Order: sequence, then structure tokens, then C-alpha cells
Amino acid sequence: MADIMLRPDLKTAGGEVCDIMYNGEFVGTLTLVYRESDRLKGSIHLERQSITITNKNKVYEFVQSYIQDVIDACSIKDCEVLVSYSEYDFVIATDHALQPAIFEVDALADLHQDEVEFEWVSDETPFEDMDADYGLDQMDMIEERKKNQGYELVIVGENRNRVEYHVYDKESELVAEVATHVYGSDVVGDVLWKFDPFVEEMDLVTELIVADFNEDETDSFIFNMIYKGETIDTIELTHIDLLDLVDEIKVDALTPPNPDDYTIVMARDDGDTLTYEIYQQSYGGLPIGTATVDISSRQLTGFIDFREPGDSDDRELIASLLLDELDKEKDYETFNVSMLYRNKLIDEIWFETDQFH
Repeated sequence: MADIMLRPDLKTAGGEVCDIMYNGEFVGTLTLVYRESDRLKGSIHLERQSITITNKNKVYEFVQSYIQDVIDACSIKDCEVLVSYSEYDFVIATDHALQPAIFEVDALADLHQDEVEFEWVSDETPFEDMDADYGLDQMDMIEERKKNQGYELVIVGENRNRVEYHVYDKESELVAEVATHVYGSDVVGDVLWKFDPFVEEMDLVTELIVADFNEDETDSFIFNMIYKGETIDTIELTHIDLLDLVDEIKVDALTPPNPDDYTIVMARDDGDTLTYEIYQQSYGGLPIGTATVDISSRQLTGFIDFREPGDSDDRELIASLLLDELDKEKDYETFNVSMLYRNKLIDEIWFETDQFH
């Protein structure tokens, strides 16, 4: 029998974000925002590349049972949960967009569209259809970035022309294994990831490995980024590239994000729920993210689905700009916003009124 479980990433008084695990593997995310004795809204996203159509139906049944338990425990009257089965879907629900109907589990096997929407109602009617000097200055910058990301590079094996590393996160969990071979002045390595990494994570691990070699003795690096036995990216650095990498780190460290580069636009007002599109001028005409905020009480809660996550400074600025827009709509005491990229929790920010009034 399949082992299905929900692994909590975030829980607050007004909601939760959980990883959906199937036989020990991450297959999707459950996000719920609720108010006791009244209303629940949320989304379920399953990664199409991680689970088959047949197995996803078992997950739907499991999560359906869990949500019904939440409805019963909190005496929820109205509930809407949207489900997507794809790689990069971001779905926002509205009160009137869905109508109750009967959910047939077997019928899901015949559905092949990228996005499937479901509704749950409180009377138990089931669902409906993310300079070359490698000196102290460079090391300080890499150490700072390593500290912020929480990654640590540890040598676990070394001989004349081979070095092996483990990469750990701030929770001391193994995130990658690295095997490097030295051929004269060239270094070739494989980085075996325990999860599908972001570009920022691959870049940071590359910087950590490069910093461990003597730049006077090394002309080039080639790193194969591997996940589940497949090469997802190959990073090649020559001596000139290494100089550019150091310059880029310096620029990123010294240049704060520009508030004028971002625009927050209200897309929908559904009473207790507001939806905003987030635009970045340098990114183009498409939004880089969508924010959904529950304003039903003075303790505001919400989440932002990012298409382009930026770094922690960018996300903090976006949250502040979003708060400025919420100021126009609602008096509040606190605001808790969760930030997702590819349906993985990447940040969480908590604001209190005293900080802004």
C-alpha cells in the first residue's frame, strides 16, 4: 500500500502549507487559509513529473479526507480548494467561479488537461472538476552568502586528483554530494542533488566549490548538476568567467533593490479576499507573481506565488509594497505572508502595525 503523508512546512492560526509526500518522495504542496466557523480557501498542486495520473487519484482521496477533517474541526461553512496537476501552474479561485457537483475519482484518470479545478462544500458534497584576486574580500562575500542560504561545504574524501564533498543546509540535512576530478589546471565535477534545485542554489554551491581551489593553479571548472540520475544543467567557468563571478557577487552585495522597479496592481476584490498582480519593470509585461490575501479579520494572512522569486531583499521589498496597498483597503494589526516558488515555501514575513503606523 502506498505511504501518503502531509509534511508541515508552515502552520499559523489562520492557515498552513504542507508538502505532500508519496512513498517518501515530494509530489506536491497543500496550501490552506481558513477562518474558524466560517471559511476555508486553498490550493493543491501536484507536480506532474513526480507522480503518475493513476497515483495522483490516491493522493486526491487522502488530501480530500484531510481537508474534510479540517472542515469538521473548525466548523467551516464555506470551502474552496483548487487543484492543479502540472509543472508551473498558479491558480486563483473566486467565490462564483465554481458550482457544486459530484466528484468521481475514476473519471480523473481520463483527464489530461494541464489544470483541473475542484470545489468542496460544507454539506460533504465532494470535489468538482513557485578582479581575479580570490582573497579575503571574496571569501567574506561567499561566507556571507553561505550563511544567508545556510549551506556548508564539507570535504568527505580526498586523494591526489580527486576531492569529494557533502553540502549541508542550515538544518544539517544533506542537500548534495559532490565528486570533483583535477586534470592539470582543469576541474571537472558532478553535483548530485537530493532535490530539484533552483538556479540560485546551483550557483551558490558552484561558488563554494570554486572557492575551495587555488585560483593560481586552476584555469577552468565544469560542473554537471544531476538530479534523479539526469543532468539538469552544466556550469562551465573559465578564468575570465571567475573574474566576472566575483564582480557579480560584489555588485549584488552592494546594490539594494529599487522600489520603482516594482508595481502592485489589484486584480480582484472578492470581499474578504484580495488578489494582486506583481510586476517588475525590468522583467517585462508579465507579472512575476500573484498575491492572495485574506482580509476577513484584523490579522491579515496571505501568500504570494512567484514566477520570478528574486532574492530575500527583493521579496522583503515586495511584501512592504503589498502592505502599502493593503493599507488603502483595510485596518489591520498583523500581516503574515508566505512566499512560494514552484509551489515550494521559500520565505515567510510577519508585519505588525506598530512598524508602519
